Amino acid sequence: MSKFPRRVLFVGWVSLLLLLSGCSSEPNDQVLSQATTAPANAEKSATPPKNTGAQKNLYFGDLHVHTSISMDALLWGNRLGMDDAYDFARGEPITLPSGATTRLSKPLDFVAITDHASSFETTEFCFSGNEYPSSKGLCERFEKPSNAYFEKAMKRLRQRPVTRYSGFCEGDEDRCIQANAKTWQRVQNAANKANAPGEFTAFNAYEFSPALSKQGKIHRNVLFRGQTVPDNAISIYDAATEVDLWKGLDQTCTDDCEFLTIPHNLNLTWGFAFALRTIDGELYTDDDLRLRAASEPIAEIFQSKGASECALGVGATDEECAFEQILQPCLPGEAEACAISSSYAREGLKMGLELQSEKGFNPFKIGFVGSTDTHNTNPGDTEEFDYQGAMAMLDDTPEKRYKRDKKRHPRSDRNVLFYNPGGLAAIWAKENTRASLFDSMQRKEVYATSGTRIALRMFAGWGLSAAGLSEADQLTAAGTTPMGGDLSASKGGQSPEFFVWAAQDIQSARLQRIQMVKGWIENGERKESVQDIVCSDGAVPDRLTKRCPDNGATVDLTTCELTNTSGAAELQTLWTDKQFDANQLAFYYARVIENPVCRWSTHDALRIARELKPQVSGQIQERAWSSPIWYTPN
Repeated sequence: MSKFPRRVLFVGWVSLLLLLSGCSSEPNDQVLSQATTAPANAEKSATPPKNTGAQKNLYFGDLHVHTSISMDALLWGNRLGMDDAYDFARGEPITLPSGATTRLSKPLDFVAITDHASSFETTEFCFSGNEYPSSKGLCERFEKPSNAYFEKAMKRLRQRPVTRYSGFCEGDEDRCIQANAKTWQRVQNAANKANAPGEFTAFNAYEFSPALSKQGKIHRNVLFRGQTVPDNAISIYDAATEVDLWKGLDQTCTDDCEFLTIPHNLNLTWGFAFALRTIDGELYTDDDLRLRAASEPIAEIFQSKGASECALGVGATDEECAFEQILQPCLPGEAEACAISSSYAREGLKMGLELQSEKGFNPFKIGFVGSTDTHNTNPGDTEEFDYQGAMAMLDDTPEKRYKRDKKRHPRSDRNVLFYNPGGLAAIWAKENTRASLFDSMQRKEVYATSGTRIALRMFAGWGLSAAGLSEADQLTAAGTTPMGGDLSASKGGQSPEFFVWAAQDIQSARLQRIQMVKGWIENGERKESVQDIVCSDGAVPDRLTKRCPDNGATVDLTTCELTNTSGAAELQTLWTDKQFDANQLAFYYARVIENPVCRWSTHDALRIARELKPQVSGQIQERAWSSPIWYTPN
């Protein structure tokens, strides 16, 4: 059992009131290296009593973490292993390659270490302690950090068909298959040792990592429900495309083995995220699309390499889609290293509605999670004020992070200045176990944050106001539809009612507003609308613009102090869609926006007494995105 306190759980309204009333425990007194301070008005948190009823608990974690097993992290200088990552997730400090010591302000509830399966053979041959005399010369290239060798290896991985970069198994493929199995077994052993049901969950997981030209990628994390898993981790050497991955998992994950895949870096897929063909140009069959729908219930829409919810100029129109973007829209004739609409989740959701109209099923019905994609072995380390980089020795000091690299491609800002600390995955589940959390992911009863721990719930149904339902436990008991679920058959053509509730991360800024995002198909065209549905400080959205007035919240970029007390600790509303059409397929999801705080790059500038870089904003408004609720007419 863990000796560390569990991550704060929002367990119904009684626990929430305990949190917001100021009951607190003293925070950890260890000084974080190179850190400025948290927002000046951040409150201290208490741990509410554990839920013992039917109401679900809220758990926070990271489903995208790399250690020294991953070749890229290794060549960037990371020498921290899986045990270090699990210790860090549970509250222990670690010392990074830079020499800085860091630890989480609050432990995580769950983690999936997702090292690249394509690196597993290198780990066995070079770092397992087993003797492989014939591999000694090849292993020497991995002993010293070298981004140049990493780039050389990536060139081989971008070839079609893919060829092994390591050279360990020329003419003897079975040798590498056996090495993969041995490392995969060590990955399982570490996860099974760290897993403590009811206290901390460690999933068996890895990353499947096909590469695209111009630094593109179409990667997926593979996560298993329990201890029964396939003998080998399917890598890009075993499966050329995502369809091959799903088919391979279907064949090897048998008996009581269950899996799901989580695509990430949708923004960097050059349009393949929601394309109807694989990266090898093969069109999806209907069976392929059904397999995708069964295998992939959720997608990662925020991580260190930017936001993948939406992007201005590529199908989306609301200003919040400019949030943490690293790509500019493609110009005519461009198809790589730029923003393409089918690389973003919102557009993918709309495409799913089109396919449902055409085929009778929706292969792109995805829920949302966030994670970090850290390569520093520090899961969940997402605080803006203590960002330590994400790529080991490439960005491990403020000076390195502050230096803006030259653009490699004219429409891309792929450099550390435009990266961020990453996001978190939030899961509503009855208990903190592999099975319970996995089942919630399958139901899509999950949401994403940009790194803070905002609490968020959304339910939909009919007659909620008439029944007097106004709290999450009442809504659960009433059989309403939670985020990730499906509504069908409007009652009398009336709009369903949406109950949305959010509470601030009490170590971050207060909440500014909640928005509702809707997508639908009308006369063969993809449509979307975004409107504010509840405002802080007693304000109401403008009748015409559907936007909240500015609540005046600001942050002093010379000190990072929050300059007023506006904003809300908690927001909730019961909303109906006045434009609802009972005959249209639609989806709805909520987006919660915090007041502004200093971005990590501003904290860095203050640390080393530099002027703010004009290429990025000095402030950031952290946020959370619920998984959608879908409406299907008869």
